[in-house]
This record gives sequence, structure tokens and C-alpha cells, in this order.
Amino acid sequence: MKTEDFKYCRNSFEKGATSNLIFLLNKRYSFIKENIKASGSGVEFGAGAGLSSYFLKGYNILISDFCNSDWLSGKNIDAMNSGLPSGNFDYVLVSNVIHHLDKPRLFFDEALRILKPGGKIIIIEPYSSLLMRIFLRIKKHEQVINSVYPLDEEYSFKKYAKSEKDGNNAVGKMLFKKPDKFLKKYPGFEIIKKSCSEFSVFLNSGGQYSKSPYIPLPFFILKLSDLADKLVISVLPGIFALGIYVVIRKK
Repeated sequence: MKTEDFKYCRNSFEKGATSNLIFLLNKRYSFIKENIKASGSGVEFGAGAGLSSYFLKGYNILISDFCNSDWLSGKNIDAMNSGLPSGNFDYVLVSNVIHHLDKPRLFFDEALRILKPGGKIIIIEPYSSLLMRIFLRIKKHEQVINSVYPLDEEYSFKKYAKSEKDGNNAVGKMLFKKPDKFLKKYPGFEIIKKSCSEFSVFLNSGGQYSKSPYIPLPFFILKLSDLADKLVISVLPGIFALGIYVVIRKK
């Protein structure tokens, strides 16, 4: 994405994000907080609008992206070749980032290098369910490419990208629905948490980087919607899940 999109998102958030979007963001950051410690040292790659500076106040985290936006504490840092010290971090955070990377395998190589033993990668990614594919087609936003495994040597998203805003929404599902292939390639990692998530609370969030129609709802209705989401996703993730949450630990 372009820096202008990040500025728009950050300005919109500061001026007053919708309660629906705040609910979704709180859901994501609650998952992140469950898996990191404020006393630990972390880095966020692909931070975009840098909303972690609001939701992770008091955490020792380098908020970075491959640009020089004013709100970043780490500027012009490439998730695939960060230049950060080896064995230095307790956790790496990537929220809706991996599907945008040209070569995701280089990110995992880099994460393995910079994490301490026992360090974690906290991942939130889109999940290419039936409804996600329909949603993307309606919005004409991003792609779903299943023809090449994202960690194969020949995979390069630049071959498929239509614009700077593009991404391959198949990546999360391909890597983590059945992660045996991932773990065979990376025996130095273990997956300690994995869950499909987000249906109506995502669709009715109003959008973070691009605005979508939504129905404003009070907190208790959003909470009930989230509980209903968990039920239908647990039964039919291949239809309803729009996101996947994963925690990977370095052995």
C-alpha cells in the first residue's frame, strides 16, 4: 500500500473510528496481547498506519515498515531482509502482512534468525474461504492464487500483483490449514496456536484502509455477533472464516 493510505487510516482512527472497527481491532490486539509480554522485546513488520502505538502502549516493540512514515519507530525496514540483530527479539508481529510479501519464505528465514530461542511469531492473515473469495470479487480487491505454494523457490508475488495494494489472500490458508509442509521446511519452528476467525465482525467493521458500508452496532450486539461467528466458523470454516490467527514458536 501507499503511504497516503496509511495516513488516511491513521487520521481516520484519530478523528474517531467507528465502534464496529474498534471492536474488530480490539479483538485482534487481544489475541496479540495474549501471546506476548510487555517486558519482552518485539518487532512489528509491515505496521502500515502504526495502530500498535495505540493498542500496545507500554510494550517494548519496534513498530516498522518499508517506508519512513513519521509514526514508525523503525523506518525503511524490509520484513524479508531487516538488517536487525540476530537472536535479539522475543516476538515478531505480522498482521495482514505475509500475503503482501513477494517471497514469504524470506520472511520466515528472517524471523528464525532474529528471534531468541522460544521467541514467537504472532500472525494474523486473511483466510481464503468461499465468502472471502466472493467478497474479494465484489470489491475487486486483491487476489487468491493457489497455483504455487508460497514457500517454494519459484514463488514470487510480483509475478501476479496488479497494483501496490494487491495481495495473495490464499497464503494464510495454504500455509496453515494443513501446516505439515510448512513444518517440514522449518523444523526449527513449532505451531502452538492456530484458529480461524472473523466473519460478520469483519464484514461489518466499516473497513480500515478502505471504507465499506456497515451498520453501526452497540458493543453487546457486536459481542453477540462475535460469539455467533465463532459458532459458524467452528462448523464451516471453509465457508465463513475470513481470517486465521497463528502463533509459531522458535524451538
